[in-house]
Amino acid sequence: MNTQAQKNPQFPHLSADTGDAMYLTTAERIEFCRQDKWIGYTRAEWVLNKLDELLIYPRTMRMPSILVVGRGGNGKSAILERFLNRCPGQVTASGDPVMPVLSFDMPETPDEGELWSTILWQLGISHREKDPPHLKKREAKSALQYAQVRILVIDEFNNLQNMGKRAADILAAIKGISNDLKLSIVAAGTSEAINALNTDPQMKNRFEPLALPRWPLNADYLRFLASYETLLPLAKPSNLISRPIGMKIYGMCGDTLGATVKLLKNAGAYAIENGIEQITEEVLDSVKWTGPEGWDEVARTI
Repeated sequence: MNTQAQKNPQFPHLSADTGDAMYLTTAERIEFCRQDKWIGYTRAEWVLNKLDELLIYPRTMRMPSILVVGRGGNGKSAILERFLNRCPGQVTASGDPVMPVLSFDMPETPDEGELWSTILWQLGISHREKDPPHLKKREAKSALQYAQVRILVIDEFNNLQNMGKRAADILAAIKGISNDLKLSIVAAGTSEAINALNTDPQMKNRFEPLALPRWPLNADYLRFLASYETLLPLAKPSNLISRPIGMKIYGMCGDTLGATVKLLKNAGAYAIENGIEQITEEVLDSVKWTGPEGWDEVARTI
């Protein structure tokens, strides 16, 4: 992989790897444009540092846990994926697995039996899904201990809201596994995840909430645009942080990061496909786009 010092002099506005991508075919450049990319913006790096602290936290009677909470499309899952990529599972010389982090999505309508099945499947362990929850729980605890798991990452934690009063059973199961195996829990979800934790004040007190706020049009947002521009394989600079372009992007996408990334992917692909090679106001106007505010207008047409 090229380093920053090896940037292509023909495309100084691009990162080294993106400059290399300029020699791909048009179809390959469009594919490159649409791939997920990581931008280490300030808030994301702060959350990642907090997650890293859990990895080295000593095993205590009451392990600390974290709730990453924000609106849909505001970067929660991307941060979790980045964290997981930094903590890959390994196998020791003696053949024993070491999996510091195990991640899964909370089932849409969870019950305790499904929770244990989900954990077992993520560990690659076949089992009878019709077995009673207490048997699956025993098998899951044994497997988690054998794999030396230190952190359980649970995305879509807000799905607990679908369970009503039965959410207490799931929270009790999660609290029990944390107590028994001295695991930290990293939960992620929308504001409904907070409501779910409100049903168990003791469980809630174990969590430190890390909020991903709505994005204002400020210096951090413009830095994000500038960083993302270096990852789009376009022959000409787009100057996304210029006042007209930056304000237009923000106006089209609103205050969620996911919408901004989606627009930039689409606009970059359009600029490549049509030989424009930069994102301009005209390109943004030409991209087929329904922003967060556009859904109400769509609803009114049907």
